[in-house]
Amino acid sequence: MDFINADDYWKQWQEDLKIRGTIHYKTDGFDEIGSCQNHYSHDYFWRVRLRSGLILEFNDDTYHNPLGLHTYHDDTPYLTGKFYLSGHHQVLTPGVKGVSSEYEERVGHNYLFFLPDIHEVELFSANQRIQVLRLHFSLDFLRSLGPDLNFLPLPLQQLIESEQALRFHQPMGVMDCRMQTVLQQILNCPYQGAMKRLYLEGKALELVALQLEQWSSQTSSQSSSKRLRPSDIERLHEAKHILLRDLNNPPSLLELARQVGLNDYKLKVGFRSIFGTTVFGYVRLHRLERARQLLESCDMSVTQVAATVGYSSQGHFAAAFRKQFGVNPRSIKGV
Repeated sequence: MDFINADDYWKQWQEDLKIRGTIHYKTDGFDEIGSCQNHYSHDYFWRVRLRSGLILEFNDDTYHNPLGLHTYHDDTPYLTGKFYLSGHHQVLTPGVKGVSSEYEERVGHNYLFFLPDIHEVELFSANQRIQVLRLHFSLDFLRSLGPDLNFLPLPLQQLIESEQALRFHQPMGVMDCRMQTVLQQILNCPYQGAMKRLYLEGKALELVALQLEQWSSQTSSQSSSKRLRPSDIERLHEAKHILLRDLNNPPSLLELARQVGLNDYKLKVGFRSIFGTTVFGYVRLHRLERARQLLESCDMSVTQVAATVGYSSQGHFAAAFRKQFGVNPRSIKGV
């Protein structure tokens, strides 16, 4: 794996662009769209300034070779909500108080963080499509929500009230079907001009609300997970790996409980507490994400994709796909 400083990366990126790259760029007055093929990667970006203190970004990147990118976050006081639609990568943040020194961000999950004035290393695999939507919002934007901010999770209340930067990186868990629907509505916005901006701002605010709701729910579930023994938590992670090994033919709840040595009640309650969704919901999410990747990248019909990810009925597959992503599988196939 090659390692490179972000500043050097962008300098080399610009040089490669002059020699062998191509870029397509357009702007609609408030949003910017560009795509570029260069030495390091094939990139697509979309950036929308919705209002003062609220910015939406979408990136669709594929790196040609494994790459470690040394990045510096400046001291701009913005929070970032991050929604992973495809791919995964590791992040190294050594020496940052309150933040794990190494963590992974992965498909189907979302994150909220405030990390000004830090250095980190992002590790990207080769030939992996990474699709991420980010919402950047300022502390003043949060303050504008009103004088009574007791509904916010405690770390956000402390951040707003403190003059010192209280850094955090909060994994929010699995994106539920409401988040997935809003994300697809954003990426498939049906409007142009002022209506487009108004529509996207409304959807961005909806995503913020869903993240805050999930954090509050997560806080409640964490109090439940504290009652789980370390051995129980280890067994729950083992259950997750069993499901991922054979998504097309997962064991029944009772069989899964037997395999990991838990009773079915503790498996159901503990799994939801740790992973933010039910056992069946976890399987469905990963099946449908695999289906979406196949529809985008493979020359397979919707019927073939449905069968590949374990659906015997195309109608049931289409309904589940539409509920998860807010669009029909045929519309993904046609992109």
